[in-house]
Amino acid sequence: MLKLKTFATERPLVFSLLAILLGSLLTEIPIKGMLASYVGVQPAHYLTLILEQGLVGGLVFLLLARFGWLNTAGFTSPRQWRALWLGWPLLLFTLINIEEGIVIDTSRPILIALHLLTALSTGWVEEILFRGLVLTTFLQKWGQARKGIYLSVLVSSVLFGATHLMNFIQGRKPLLNTATQITFAIFFGVMFSACLLRNRSIWPVILLHAAVDWAGTLREIAVGGGLRLTAPTMSLDNALISILITLPLFLYGLYILRKVEPDSLGLEAVPSLISSPGLTRNQPLDRAVK
Repeated sequence: MLKLKTFATERPLVFSLLAILLGSLLTEIPIKGMLASYVGVQPAHYLTLILEQGLVGGLVFLLLARFGWLNTAGFTSPRQWRALWLGWPLLLFTLINIEEGIVIDTSRPILIALHLLTALSTGWVEEILFRGLVLTTFLQKWGQARKGIYLSVLVSSVLFGATHLMNFIQGRKPLLNTATQITFAIFFGVMFSACLLRNRSIWPVILLHAAVDWAGTLREIAVGGGLRLTAPTMSLDNALISILITLPLFLYGLYILRKVEPDSLGLEAVPSLISSPGLTRNQPLDRAVK
């Protein structure tokens, strides 16, 4: 485990790409067909996501615990939480994201519960993987300086956005829809990262992420609605509108990041060249470690 942790801190990009690839593969295991024969297609779809995303999130949590990174990843006690109100734009976006005229089909309470749990499991796995593990990995490498914090947030958010390319590869969304989703997912990634680092807790970010996804998919449990596994091609105008609506989240996230201090992140201490035995001021650290 120590070798893996060293690899993660020395090569954060490669480690993050491998972690994302593995997580993506584990959440694409085709068990929905097997479950559908017992519970139906839509419940099976939700159960598959809940089980697979819950499992992957749990594995990432265990890895963070073994690395000793839970604190930096936002698994902190409530007394350490700060400025939770900063996530208000995400609450506002959640309300805006609710389609007008939606009437929930209350005759299917189990389906409603599964839909909610699916949103929670999505918030759980995506936040613990991208903000909990990937962002923390980059922060361990670059987070000792303000510029490094911004770089960590931007790179992890780009990786978060790029992962949505899977929707095009799997045939779930056309190219324009996917490109639009990648763009605004990067914006959301910056916002989620900023809230995590300012709040010092991952839990509000998980819940806010889940709320955004829940609001955007209410049509699935509405009267006359249902599960839609593929999306029709959106117009270029709608794509631009989606990007412009979410752009303020990106800018706001960058703005609130300015008050994040490296000392507040709970990063592992960088070995001192003066206090460590056998090192002198003029001796390179990497050579001394070897």
